[in-house]
Amino acid sequence: MSTIESIELHVRNYRSALKSNLEITVSSLTNYHLRMESILHPSGDNPNIVDFAAFIYSVLRLSPETDKTQLVLMGQNPQVFTEAGFPDVTTWKKVISKARRRTRYFNPHTHIGASFISSITDVDDIVNLLIAYQSEWNKFHTILKTHYPTFHSFSRAVRKNLITTDIGISPKDWQDFCTALGKNYRLRLQRIYLRQQDLRLRLLAGSWIDYTKTVQFWWKNINTSYSHLTSKHLSQSNIYLVSSNLHSLMNLITGFPQASKNHLLAHLKSDQSPLLEPWNQIQSQELHIPENDFLNFIFKDYSPLPEFRAKFLDLRSKLGILSIPNADYLDVNTQIFPVASLAKSKYLDPRLKITKSKRITDSSAIIINIDYPLGFAAYHILNEILENVGAVKGVYILGKAAVLNSEIGDIEIPRTIFDEHTQNTYLFNNCFNSFFPFPNHQGSILTNQKGVSVLGTFLENEALLKKYSENNLTVVEMESGPYLSAITEATYDQQLPRSTIVELNQAPLDVGIINYTSDTPYSQAKNLGAGSLNLNGIEPVYLGSLAILQRIINLEEGH
Repeated sequence: MSTIESIELHVRNYRSALKSNLEITVSSLTNYHLRMESILHPSGDNPNIVDFAAFIYSVLRLSPETDKTQLVLMGQNPQVFTEAGFPDVTTWKKVISKARRRTRYFNPHTHIGASFISSITDVDDIVNLLIAYQSEWNKFHTILKTHYPTFHSFSRAVRKNLITTDIGISPKDWQDFCTALGKNYRLRLQRIYLRQQDLRLRLLAGSWIDYTKTVQFWWKNINTSYSHLTSKHLSQSNIYLVSSNLHSLMNLITGFPQASKNHLLAHLKSDQSPLLEPWNQIQSQELHIPENDFLNFIFKDYSPLPEFRAKFLDLRSKLGILSIPNADYLDVNTQIFPVASLAKSKYLDPRLKITKSKRITDSSAIIINIDYPLGFAAYHILNEILENVGAVKGVYILGKAAVLNSEIGDIEIPRTIFDEHTQNTYLFNNCFNSFFPFPNHQGSILTNQKGVSVLGTFLENEALLKKYSENNLTVVEMESGPYLSAITEATYDQQLPRSTIVELNQAPLDVGIINYTSDTPYSQAKNLGAGSLNLNGIEPVYLGSLAILQRIINLEEGH
């Protein structure tokens, strides 16, 4: 039976072990991980069952090169790696994963992987991903070897698609797993069959100062790029900070997908895309998704095409919109929108209402939109921004959450956040509890909710979820608490407190948090560990972005 104490014991165990600054084996950390009975790894301790949901979840968030890795190094920036004896880490092969943004490198000669980390959350994430990945890999290896004594027999079973019946894997699990492995899935399956994994870990540096330095480098890159491109300085600017994604604000402000509607639909038809059916259902009103949101959704697939890319870049340039890629250490990309661009945009989403156009046109404020960071990195980022700009007028957070009383497609607006990192409960005036001017056709809008910011996705079990539910903490996510921690330090004249109630209703800036349901933990069939929201979540994402932009417009107009 799962317990909350088992999570605390597991976290203390691996964090303490990593302080040695020497290599430790992943297998030495596995026992405590399995004891906590993670909601994402429910069959981890059953040697006879491969937990494909957990395996897929980890495979999607680790690079394919992890298959060939023997040692994983974790450090904050190139200097940390150099001081540890790895001066050329950024010349190694840069590798990526499908579902986790993180700067990673791999040396194919030494079989060493390097992961750049921006907060303790990255450590929690990497450790538990590797444990789930290795334990399920080795379990599957043993099962395959038992059923197929020779590689020839195994290869034949894969080729003729016999594994599902031979081993008793559901066809969906098998298909999802092969899809997660990617186009080289047969090669990766061969690796699983031929050998077990015995990964090792090493944390090169993990002090608060190390994380702070990394975010300083990240911000310096943004500040320098902005000054070079505009001859202005962020240190003298009034800003609204938005933590969301890199598509919704851009599409709503430029309106480019709507302006390209005919061309986008022509591509759908010529490609015989399966998305033609939902488009037709939208036209016949069988599917209640706003047309603009659908066009925004399909644009991501066609935006790289030359016919779109050049025009899109030209439109962004005319509106003064900047996109600043991440520096080499912190994988958080940034967009900067002049508030004035909303009034100047010919194709601004028509759902946004500007009543005092001159005030928006004359505004010197800017919107900084960052691709939402993971967990506690949010604190370091917002703290750095608050210390280095003229004034932060508003902070708006749009992110997905696992929700205990909701369905995929719903929107949740919290008024209280409990933060697992600090054990603080934050009471704050979430502007969207009294201001959300758009209806949600795909689900409900739940206001005045109570949320919790957890340490990591694997660091939750039934006992913890039960505790949350008993305390009406129904929105489970990872960033709100860290952001509110930084806002606390901008509100009070003391450093961040711990294990207390923090009242932020009088914060010196506008605060808004919007979550949309990506997981429903009590419904395994709807858990997105191996999937994505796709069209099911597109309207809530854009509704959240619309509400944020309308809030900024209203504030700038003086409403």
